[in-house]
Amino acid sequence: MDSPLIKSTDTVSPLLLADRLIGLAEQADRAGFGHAASRLVRLAVQLCSEKPHGTA
Repeated sequence: MDSPLIKSTDTVSPLLLADRLIGLAEQADRAGFGHAASRLVRLAVQLCSEKPHGTA
């Protein structure tokens, strides 16, 4: 069995997660799920708009 691309002990940056969400949104839109695509894009934007932990 292949090893996963990201191990469960690794941390994932918000930018990487947002990139994956945008990719999923593009696929959803191509498949005719425009509403789901819009929600995924909004989630990606929200994720990038949040301040990192430990900042004022």
